[in-house]
Amino acid sequence: MARDEPQMNLRIPSDLKDKIEEAATANKRSVTAEVVARLEDSFVHLRPSMKVFTIDENSAQQIADKVVHSLDERDRRRKTR
Repeated sequence: MARDEPQMNLRIPSDLKDKIEEAATANKRSVTAEVVARLEDSFVHLRPSMKVFTIDENSAQQIADKVVHSLDERDRRRKTR
C-alpha cells in the first residue's frame, strides 16, 4: 500500500481483528493488505443482483416512467376501494 492512499478508521470487534491478523500472518501480508484483498474479493463475488451497472439516460427514463405509472395505478386502485 502506498503511503499517499487515503486512510480509513473503523471500529471492529476485537475477535474479528484477531482473525484478520491471523489471516494476514498466514497469507504473509500486512493487516492492511489482508483487509484490502478481502474487500476487493467481496466485490468480485457479488450476487448478480447486487452488481453495479449503468444504463443510458433513455433507459433510465423509461424505467422511471414505468415506476411512476405503476404507483399511479396503485393509488387509483386504492382510492376506488
